Amino acid sequence: MAFVQPGFRDNHLIFYGEVPENRIDVVVANLTVTDKDQPHTNAWNTVYRIVSGDATGRFTIRTDPNSNDGLVTVVKPIDFETNRMFVLTVAAENQVPLIKGIHHPPQSTATVSITIIDVNESPYFSPNPKLIRQEEGLMPGNLLVTFNAQDPDRYMQQTVRYSKLSDPGNWLKIDAMNGQITTIAVLDRESMYVKNNMYNATFLATDSGIPPMSGTGTLQIYLLDINDNAPQVFPREVEICERPDPNAINITAVDADINPNAGPFIFELPFSPMDIKKNWTITRINGDHAQLSLKIASLDDGIYNIPIQITDSGNPSLSNTSYLRVKVCSCDMNGYCSGVAPIIGTGLGTGAIIAILLCIIILLISYSLETVRN
Repeated sequence: MAFVQPGFRDNHLIFYGEVPENRIDVVVANLTVTDKDQPHTNAWNTVYRIVSGDATGRFTIRTDPNSNDGLVTVVKPIDFETNRMFVLTVAAENQVPLIKGIHHPPQSTATVSITIIDVNESPYFSPNPKLIRQEEGLMPGNLLVTFNAQDPDRYMQQTVRYSKLSDPGNWLKIDAMNGQITTIAVLDRESMYVKNNMYNATFLATDSGIPPMSGTGTLQIYLLDINDNAPQVFPREVEICERPDPNAINITAVDADINPNAGPFIFELPFSPMDIKKNWTITRINGDHAQLSLKIASLDDGIYNIPIQITDSGNPSLSNTSYLRVKVCSCDMNGYCSGVAPIIGTGLGTGAIIAILLCIIILLISYSLETVRN
């Protein structure tokens, strides 16, 4: 058995092959041998081994069952920028040992020279994703970060350009030349586009190769809270039954900010209008809850809009007056509100509304009588 390569006199021959970088499962060279034994028998079948030149196991050689050729195949990606050529020493031997007394070398060797072809590869962002921490409230026009991509094709003269791929809130822009990311809107941690304090935007880097190749990178902005939201009363609507005890309802506050810019809260009633503090009182239960109570034993049935002033614990703190809609009604036998027509007012009960209606009726009657006289 021997390698067949026309033009070489000795047994050690050279085969040549080439393969584009990063390709796998590609046959790069066919190694041809001759064997005078009966074809397709164990004595004819050839086994190939890579003796040297492939320390990282990039190649394998399998035997073609029909031709007995050795098919040198790439099994791991090869980077042109790291390895431009491989020189393998390959041995071929019979599947079964030669008969004793036959004076032939047990194996035949050859050299396989494989050239790696450079191809245009995609630029890549590193790290990807890129995480930054930024206090919310950053105004438009501020440089946020530079997000660059690397081009692995060191031996190609190429340029990389940047563009925006995904920016849910349209908060950012990227410089096409240098990858600088600038704000074009206010960064808001409480936005619907922020999940678990994180805002994600994706950018595209495209090289000038033929054909051009591109890669994506994600910028993750972890937004730090500032005290930019005032607290609101919660719930917004309640009802209270007129009875001596208990005649109080529990309330709390909601704040879009998080600690330390939320609770504990201060709950207060304003001094105006005066009938608010005359009819109602508010008592703090703990840092997040308060109790609103009727001061007087009886109040006209109706719906009252009670202003509640709430102050958060931010530095500086924020205060807000929001309205609690309270339905005041007579108690039924089970201690719950009996039916009452919805009357909306700010501190006005049924008696006040009736008085206003009576005045309107009197004015209408007077107007009618005056019309009849004329």
